[in-house]
Amino acid sequence: MESNTIKYFKELSKIPRESGNEEKIANYIVRFAVLHHLEYEKDIYHNVIIKKYVKDKQPIIFQCHLDMVCEKDPEIDFDFTKDPIHVIEEDGYLKADKTTLGADNGIGIAMLLNILDSNLPISIEAIFTSSEETTMEGAENIDIRSLRGKEMINLDGFESDTIVIESASFTDIDIHLNYQFERECSNLYQITLTGLKGGHSGFDIDTVKENSSLLLANLLLTLENVQIASFHGGTKINVIPATAEAILTTSDDIQKRINDYQKSLPRNVQIVCQKVDQNLKTLSITDSALFLNSLIQLKHGVLNKNHRKEVTTSENLAIVDLSQNLIRVGLRSSIEEEREQAIKYLESISTKYHYHLMITGYQLGFKTDEDAKLVHDLVKAYEEVDHQKPSIHSLHIAVEAGILKAKLPYLEVAIISPKIIGAHSTLERVEIESIKKCDEWLNQYLRQQL
Repeated sequence: MESNTIKYFKELSKIPRESGNEEKIANYIVRFAVLHHLEYEKDIYHNVIIKKYVKDKQPIIFQCHLDMVCEKDPEIDFDFTKDPIHVIEEDGYLKADKTTLGADNGIGIAMLLNILDSNLPISIEAIFTSSEETTMEGAENIDIRSLRGKEMINLDGFESDTIVIESASFTDIDIHLNYQFERECSNLYQITLTGLKGGHSGFDIDTVKENSSLLLANLLLTLENVQIASFHGGTKINVIPATAEAILTTSDDIQKRINDYQKSLPRNVQIVCQKVDQNLKTLSITDSALFLNSLIQLKHGVLNKNHRKEVTTSENLAIVDLSQNLIRVGLRSSIEEEREQAIKYLESISTKYHYHLMITGYQLGFKTDEDAKLVHDLVKAYEEVDHQKPSIHSLHIAVEAGILKAKLPYLEVAIISPKIIGAHSTLERVEIESIKKCDEWLNQYLRQQL
């Protein structure tokens, strides 16, 4: 099977495909199917399914998503609704010019088109879904009841030389508070905490230990007679908070307390205190203390690991917005009992402080037995290519594979990919040799099925 993966990737990089704007890339996939005389289906969500059947051959399902995260450096003029991404080859990587590259999941799309373009007499069912990076609306609504395959290879990974056989579920949790801002206060200060690394609440939860909201709450608890006018930390449900700020009044020597607290923090953490020249309504001293104490009781970070020292359950104290009386928590887990235990703990804290907890979203994970035929065949194919075993492990993020497996519960699922670094940022790049190696791996796997 000749590899045209990079050629296809450069072609589709010319097509706008931000989440919610997948019509053009979906039409590109349809044109590919027509050009290659392949059966296809396209729905109103811009999902596309291509079917390539060979008589008496059990189909293999492949899956990737059409959309990408669109970020750019602030100094450049770039319109993701019309401008093509400029793909650069540099130092053994494909990268973009001050924008996201879209290797997540454009490389997966290109690899799948390369498979469909081959002359191997293999039956393939190819799933291309929309809006994976935002709502997962595509996977939620796609109709895959007509598919005949029993094994599915998802091409939406980041690690080379790896078979992922398990992913976490993701639970969106909103905790509604009930505080009232009572009396107007003067002599207010704004405290801003910055300098934390932040990161992806799945990939980075075991290495990024600090949470800006918790660090700031612990600082405020050292102050006497605090009355809080505002408290805000975090931006997104799946991002570890890197900054936080609060406006408050206190009878304490605030700068002295900050200086003392600063000594216990990493050097990169900065705390700035500024006078606020206006009067604002604040919580009472009692309610301020209740709020801060409740906050630090909400767990953040790794809750459980398995015998391979992989994270199985974690919690991201993602957003704290006192002005909205809201705390948002992102809970990831690949073990249902651990997930239920974590929710029960959050419910107990909510009950203690008279808050109201609501589960606002849930994305399924998946798990495939390490002894499954699909995993065995992928290991065997990799050994033929690289003469050693690939890594096999779980992935502590939610992916579409869990949603699709729920529709077809008998599916064996695995994720493989080239090496992608810096996804969702303008530093995103994909290793060229790992693309070629992954193509060889897939080629060997498909030949084994002949």
